[in-house]
Amino acid sequence: MYWLSFKKKQEPLVTGLILPGGGARNAYQAGVLKAIGDMLPEDAENPFPVICGVSSGALNAVLLASSATRFREGVDRLYGIWANFHVGKVFKTDTMTAIKSGLRWGLTFASAGLIKRQPRSILDNSPLRGLLERHIRFARIQQAIDSGALRAVAVTASGYSSGMSVTFFQGIKGLVPWKRTRRKGQQEELTLDHLMASSAIPVLFPAVKLRNEYYGDGSMRATAPLSPALHLGANRLLVIGVRNPRIDRAPEEGEDIPTPSFGQISGYIFDTLFMDSLDADIERMRRINHTITETRDKQIDYKDTSLHQVDYLVISPSRDVREIVERYVGNFPRSVRMLLKGIGALAREGRPLMSYLMFDAPYCKELMELGYQDALAAREQILHLLGYDELIDEQP
Repeated sequence: MYWLSFKKKQEPLVTGLILPGGGARNAYQAGVLKAIGDMLPEDAENPFPVICGVSSGALNAVLLASSATRFREGVDRLYGIWANFHVGKVFKTDTMTAIKSGLRWGLTFASAGLIKRQPRSILDNSPLRGLLERHIRFARIQQAIDSGALRAVAVTASGYSSGMSVTFFQGIKGLVPWKRTRRKGQQEELTLDHLMASSAIPVLFPAVKLRNEYYGDGSMRATAPLSPALHLGANRLLVIGVRNPRIDRAPEEGEDIPTPSFGQISGYIFDTLFMDSLDADIERMRRINHTITETRDKQIDYKDTSLHQVDYLVISPSRDVREIVERYVGNFPRSVRMLLKGIGALAREGRPLMSYLMFDAPYCKELMELGYQDALAAREQILHLLGYDELIDEQP
């Protein structure tokens, strides 16, 4: 957990919620949010006027935004969805689908490109589309904006043709789109396709066409994942990460280590995809804040931009999620276990990959409980960030 606080500014409090991607690990976010809902008064308004999500974090973000007029109810709904998850609600797991997928990919490689119609993805995530259709009412997002309960909600996806990281946002009038190197903000009404695009993990899930371009997982080019919330008016941030900050042990000199399996390499790629840019952006913001504190007027003017201090709190798992998932590997459907075993993902070295794909209720519940307890441990910092200092001394 990282915590940085400065003197309270004169400007209105606008808290941005940052929900990065992480596959099944995003159940942890639901636990943190459940604890926050329980900390606040029952009639408390939505404490996050700006909500930004990427990949599976975008699913959490939009569900919360659609329930912004009833924050605690929305959190309970989000918690209930994760508590009843199973792999079959995210992608098809029947044996025939697995066999067909394996054959299509095998033939594609064996034909050396002669087969024109290549497979779109390894897994069929149409069940996820059906799940989101049942649980998210997109019309309620605009209702929340019109009522004043929500300032903006944003999801990020990566364009395969343009190479741009595009943050699609829906919010109040007056918000200004932005454009930076290989990333931009674009205002439009959010739909189910935006969510499916943001969570389309490359190779595993099919790309989604939005207007004239195909998009994939928003984590791929999210070089500045904190930026959208700041562009949308947030002046302090709560970031709910899904990776334990502990650094892995490096092998000892002369230690015998196996050659990395495809499963281990895939898990490493997922870690890089979902986590590294967030850690880098947090470090960058920490340095900027430190630099600003050294200036006389606590502000830096750079070209047409004025940099200010940003209060922020990062909550991340206090335990290693990769160790938790090991107990639940047997819960995968047999067809999925066969596929994962073939790439070495069921071995100890494949735990990182498994931790992203284990959409299974017992595993998700343990992550949610971990998130709940981690949030309670940070209760004082959370309440201060949200402007509820008067509740800090009250008995939890």
